[in-house]
Amino acid sequence: MKQGTMLAALLAAIPTLADGPSADGELFTVFGSLRPEAIALSRDGGDVARRMDDGYSRLGVRGESDLGEGWTGFYRYERRVSANDGESDGASRSDRNELRQVFVGVRGDRGSLSIGRHYGLYYDFIDDELDRHRSHYSDAIVFGDLFVSNALVYRSPDMEHGTFGILVELNDADASGDAVDERLEVAGTVRLGGASLHAGYVQSPTHDGLLGIALSRPAGRLTLSGVFQQIDRGTETEQLLSIATDVRVSDSRTARFAVTSRTDDSGADNDDIYLIAGADERLSKHLLAFIEVFFRAADTDGADESAVIAGFRFDF
Repeated sequence: MKQGTMLAALLAAIPTLADGPSADGELFTVFGSLRPEAIALSRDGGDVARRMDDGYSRLGVRGESDLGEGWTGFYRYERRVSANDGESDGASRSDRNELRQVFVGVRGDRGSLSIGRHYGLYYDFIDDELDRHRSHYSDAIVFGDLFVSNALVYRSPDMEHGTFGILVELNDADASGDAVDERLEVAGTVRLGGASLHAGYVQSPTHDGLLGIALSRPAGRLTLSGVFQQIDRGTETEQLLSIATDVRVSDSRTARFAVTSRTDDSGADNDDIYLIAGADERLSKHLLAFIEVFFRAADTDGADESAVIAGFRFDF
């Protein structure tokens, strides 16, 4: 079904399905986020390029149903939409799938279990500490996969001193009928006073191990974060070391800063330094205005890059 046809059918169904909460929960809720942005991009030795882009706009439906005896069934269907050029895939990271999260599950006092396409568990616990800007340029300091398909995910309840989760991506067979190794993600958070310690590990057929450790702590109007990540790609090992902070300037305004060093042991001059600084202003419950500055200093000649990004985000 084409994107426009699907959207029209979805909107036409809203008056019937969203008359109010059902007896067993909110069965059908429409949600989304539109994120158009303007970018001025400059690469070393080149002209300044100005373009409009899309900051991962999305539209979806979600709902839940009371199963009795303390259990609740839930679902989520979410896909990308394009706020800049109308292309059906919208903006993407390395994953060109138009669908974002699509899963069904159950939850109770002992946690939740769901099956489908999810945010990567490692991303939720580790990379989310750095991806607060939610821009394309945060990809430079993110190692984990934003989405994982064909996955079973268990999330523990939010306990007094922390929480944890396990994700298993079910394997398949190659053209010869041999089983492909399964992907495993384990991540958790331990709260220590006002600080939170996050740890995550990924074992995947595409690499030999990804480890991340993050520490975050609020301090008045500041939230400080430090993140260490290491990925073993078989032929080389890459490391990221990041320091980031959010500064709550006022009830509606926040400034954000992050500096990241990226190194590897290949022996080549591939080390990079990334700087991201930005601010956002909450204009209403649903509308946010933001601006961001990105700079990459690379060892490789001609690979330096800088950008200024500004736009709006409307959440509903």
